[in-house]
Amino acid sequence: MPELPEVETCRRSLDRWTRDRRVDRIEFLDPRSIRDRRGDRPSAASERAADRVREIVTGHSPVATRRHGKRLLWTWPRGCLLLHLGMTGKWTRLPSPFTKLRLHLDDGSAINFADPRLLGGVVPCTAAAGAAWLVEGLGPDAWDAPLPRFTGSRPIKVALMDQARVAGLGNLHAAEALWRAGIDPRCPSGDTTSRHEALEAGVRAQLGLALDELGENDEITYVEEAGAANPFPVYQRQGEACPRCAGEIARMVQAGRSTYWCPGCQR
Repeated sequence: MPELPEVETCRRSLDRWTRDRRVDRIEFLDPRSIRDRRGDRPSAASERAADRVREIVTGHSPVATRRHGKRLLWTWPRGCLLLHLGMTGKWTRLPSPFTKLRLHLDDGSAINFADPRLLGGVVPCTAAAGAAWLVEGLGPDAWDAPLPRFTGSRPIKVALMDQARVAGLGNLHAAEALWRAGIDPRCPSGDTTSRHEALEAGVRAQLGLALDELGENDEITYVEEAGAANPFPVYQRQGEACPRCAGEIARMVQAGRSTYWCPGCQR
């Protein structure tokens, strides 16, 4: 699913694809993705919201994109679009059977919002509402802000995934960051105080490497997609050798999600 690196890559791609371009027309292939409020349920779809999206983008060129955590705010001269990728959403120039929304540009190209599970969406809003919704309920951005110090007894892997504490890390990149930091995912959050610099360095290194990897391509490919390569040292590599210590990578379940880690070097 999309986490901070995937969403940031999407933001950069949208900027690149639409720079100095005007939207000639818009197609709504599945209006359930167009919503009048922030949320991940198709029941929030609204015909009024679709009309507002058409009004915002048709005949206009975008002004800017902003990201906070896993959310995007796309600013236009007549309003904004809050973009949420959900679990499987992506903006792409490639054809997809899961395309929900298509923007036709004045150079003959088109960009699509595709989302197999319909948990992502597009919400039209004013600039003020968009700026508020972009950060509502979220902690500091995991890439653009210092990593907050953690307290309490929750396992550090679970704490890193709490968007209210730090925005942008999900299951995959939290596990990889902890491997890079050499910290056991089960470690109580409060016990990481003495390792905070290592933890912050692990998060920064993981996000930076993921952004570099994704930056080579216009299109996002999620590791769970059929035929996708797995560039990650520990994610989904249960039973394989750890690249750092050659110990065996293990898997456990935390907060209902699979955690991959190396018991040999994550202490």
